[in-house]
Amino acid sequence: MKTRKKWYPVIDILSGMECGSCVSKCSHGVCDKERFPVPVVVYPDGCVDHCHGCGNLCPQGAIPYVGEDTGWTPPNGKPAAVSGCCGTK
Repeated sequence: MKTRKKWYPVIDILSGMECGSCVSKCSHGVCDKERFPVPVVVYPDGCVDHCHGCGNLCPQGAIPYVGEDTGWTPPNGKPAAVSGCCGTK
């Protein structure tokens, strides 16, 4: 049985502004580039453990991470508690 990865971004589409920064940043296929600039996480297992690249670029601070345990705070945002059931696929 494969264990689910415990680190990936969850994009708060209500707080984000669909600027496309997060979609453009990731080269690991985490977001669906066909839906650019709308950020849709389709491959959470592609996210690099503890990478905050897309979250650091988000001007709205709308990208928390499942598994965040470093104390990182999104720029222009507040740390968010995220569970693993947020419809990221």
